[in-house]
Amino acid sequence: MSDQNIKKFYIIIFTLSFFSLVAALYVEYILGFKPCILCIYQRIPYAIAIFISLIAFFIGNRNILLIILGLTFLSGILLSGYHVSIEKGIIEPLFSCTGENIKALEKEEILKSLNNIQPDCKDVDFSIFGISLATLNFIISFVLTIVIVYIFKYAKK
Repeated sequence: MSDQNIKKFYIIIFTLSFFSLVAALYVEYILGFKPCILCIYQRIPYAIAIFISLIAFFIGNRNILLIILGLTFLSGILLSGYHVSIEKGIIEPLFSCTGENIKALEKEEILKSLNNIQPDCKDVDFSIFGISLATLNFIISFVLTIVIVYIFKYAKK
């Protein structure tokens, strides 16, 4: 793969990751859907991908950066796959996806703590065309991982 093509690839990764994070923040802060803890964790690979794609764009084609990028999206597959499995009821969460138990006795404390409770990971509060954001994240991460493996294995110089 030529340097120009690999730079275009990193621009695509940067753009897709950037807009994925912006979309998640839009859904949270503008539309008002509070994310569960796994939804927040699923943003991390995109932030890492932005950072790696910027470095790779300016440094050039380095195999180690492509490997790190592949592992980053592989972690996205694992996180989103775990989340989708919880949403579909296939598995139970390994940890509590809901807020802590309310230990307040005063009415004001109870109301205040209710605002801080994280949504349950198995509840799909927001979807696009019937597809949860965790499922969409799984698809994107899977496709990008396959593309990165292809580039690494077959399209290297």
